[in-house]
Amino acid sequence: MLLDKSRKLLPKKLNGRVALNRFVFQHRLLKLWGFKKPLIHKTFSRITKIVAAVSFLLYFTGYQPTLAIPPVKRNIVHAAIQQQQTIDAASLSIVFNLPHPGYLTTSYNRWHPGIDIATGLGMPVRPVARGTVVETIFGFWGYGNHVIVDHPEGFRSLYAHMGRIFVQKGASVSAVTILGEVGVTGRTTGPHTHFELQRFGQYIDPQTVLPILPNLPLYTYLGDDN
Repeated sequence: MLLDKSRKLLPKKLNGRVALNRFVFQHRLLKLWGFKKPLIHKTFSRITKIVAAVSFLLYFTGYQPTLAIPPVKRNIVHAAIQQQQTIDAASLSIVFNLPHPGYLTTSYNRWHPGIDIATGLGMPVRPVARGTVVETIFGFWGYGNHVIVDHPEGFRSLYAHMGRIFVQKGASVSAVTILGEVGVTGRTTGPHTHFELQRFGQYIDPQTVLPILPNLPLYTYLGDDN
């Protein structure tokens, strides 16, 4: 009963060609491992129920199960070949704010074209400056659920791994607008925001214009003995 309801809620793309290709792949893989035909169908039936149940729960809680091609590899290439711009924050007419409170866990580098800001699950995510939403994308992999905002003076920001998204494409936003909530969608090991900033199509280190972020305290790794 639950399985039938969940199938109706899932996008046709997930129930159609993608599901069929997954069945063919799993069938061949199990056969290669030496499973007999009755056991293959029994095993696949269990896998199907698990996948459908998880997809239903994700959909029900606001994680839309839409397949997306992860753009991380593409952005790594861009960050590696483009020279970082030197930004003088004092010369800008706009003031940048943090998307939310948190700790810096990963800095900007040529293989990581952005910064990671760790915080609590469900923390509201706000734009770093006024602008217009140009993309709201839902996905399981890569960036997961993410929002892209265009700002004045050629800036563009990206907020990845969100749980729920509250804005739509074309919406005008300010520094107090809530874009969505911090989540764990996409390629992530915990609740955080992967934040990227571009200017005129080139990646820049967000820390050159954002307020200072504290590093993650050491005791969170080693444990607090007090």
